[in-house]
Amino acid sequence: MLYRMKNQQGKKEKNFKISYPEQGLLQLLILKFIYGNPSYGYDLIKQIADISNNSMKIKSGTMYTTLRRMEKSGFIKSVWREGDIGPSKRLYGLTPQGKRYLNKMLHNISSRIPIVQELLSFYKKELDGKI
Repeated sequence: MLYRMKNQQGKKEKNFKISYPEQGLLQLLILKFIYGNPSYGYDLIKQIADISNNSMKIKSGTMYTTLRRMEKSGFIKSVWREGDIGPSKRLYGLTPQGKRYLNKMLHNISSRIPIVQELLSFYKKELDGKI
């Protein structure tokens, strides 16, 4: 994501890039949602928008590219299903390798919660709306 900063005099400074761990979050959210409940790509987009209060809006191209990469990596599998109306759709499910990956990544995240809490505390105390 590209941002343009303004200095204290309100003059534009050069662009800088901020990267978010959204791709990793997207993969984990997909694995979480299909854990025990295979889903279609469009349903995953809606679920992610719902839990993020629409702050994480995933474009369909991004979702399907991510799903293809995850399938190629062995984390998920898909089957074609006939739709009640319209064309067939892919139904995505979790593989044993995907379950292991989800478990490992969530374990890693849970061990870093104190670090994230410290950063959020600093943000709220020192930065939030003050710069």
